[in-house]
Amino acid sequence: MTPRGRVCAALNHEEPDRVPLDLGGINSSLMLETYDNLKRKLGLDKTPTQLLSKTWQIAKTDEAILERLAVDIRYIFPEVRPGAGTAPGHTVTEPPHEDSFTDEWGIVRRFVKHYYEMERHPLKEADRLEDIEAYPWPEPRDYFVFEGLSHRARKLRETTDYAVGGYMGGGSLFEQAWYLRGYPELLIDFMVNKDFAHALLSKIVAVRKKNAEQYLGEVGQYLDVFQIGDDIATQEGPAMSPELYREMLKPYHAELFQYIKERTSAKLYFHSCGGITPLIDDLIEIGVDALNPIQVSAKGMDTAGLKERFGKRLVFWGAIDSLHALPFGSPEDVRAEVRQRISDLGTGGGYILSGVHNLQPDISPENILAMYDEGMRFGKYPL
Repeated sequence: MTPRGRVCAALNHEEPDRVPLDLGGINSSLMLETYDNLKRKLGLDKTPTQLLSKTWQIAKTDEAILERLAVDIRYIFPEVRPGAGTAPGHTVTEPPHEDSFTDEWGIVRRFVKHYYEMERHPLKEADRLEDIEAYPWPEPRDYFVFEGLSHRARKLRETTDYAVGGYMGGGSLFEQAWYLRGYPELLIDFMVNKDFAHALLSKIVAVRKKNAEQYLGEVGQYLDVFQIGDDIATQEGPAMSPELYREMLKPYHAELFQYIKERTSAKLYFHSCGGITPLIDDLIEIGVDALNPIQVSAKGMDTAGLKERFGKRLVFWGAIDSLHALPFGSPEDVRAEVRQRISDLGTGGGYILSGVHNLQPDISPENILAMYDEGMRFGKYPL
């Protein structure tokens, strides 16, 4: 079976020849230090490391590593436009630190240990609907290069057997809203300043739809899976009650998901960290086909229970524990983790294996190799 056939079978709840393996997506990559460690282990460190995301400090995965790990998917990412900086109209009242930058949404980010963390929320003090209307909202085409993506996607589709994954450069609604507003401020808005929250989310979803139109106009016909995400849960459960989610956020997710599905036949992959279980039925209802990262360390994320409850309607993507097993376990512990997740989630298809989120520098190359090698060995059907 080809890698594309393998992935598509899993996405259609059919058993392929083995569980598909993923690496290199926006939520399934390696941080720069992690990646360099793996390259040295494999004797591939002469190739320069390229950056996939400045904010999250994750690396583009070289083809040699994808082939060594038997990865079944290749991704089409838009490049950041050369010279792109802060979106027009944004100003910073104080000079940023040398290790800071202002992103296209006007959010100031400063490098802290491994990532660029948010240092300034530009709408934190806003209190009027006019403040939202007056804000200089980004134009995706000013920041991302979409021209030429169709050629890359068509070449992947026509000259390789890999599944083709898409990511348009952004996609969150709740996260982007609190990045702009501040986390407690947004949740207070959801409760007592609802008109302000609706106005904010309406502006963000308009930008995301424009982003989707520009990206999918180039590559939509070539994709097997389209990745989008919004962290709407914490370690202990959803960031808001299901009732509040349905009132304040779900309609905007539904609007965006429908817009995407009108422009591609690709399966819709949705990423949310945390204990997302109480919201899964809602996500399936509005079009989510695959859920990532299956944060098994979070409340309510028991993989056997998730498969029993949602397995006929939802594909599970991820699930290899990056909080305990991968950083602190031995290679054999990692192999046992892989066997458990495949046993819990793989029966009947509907499972694609990767780590829970991008892998951090405390995860050894030996454990990364153990994860993928065991996925190849143990993931053969019939399980």
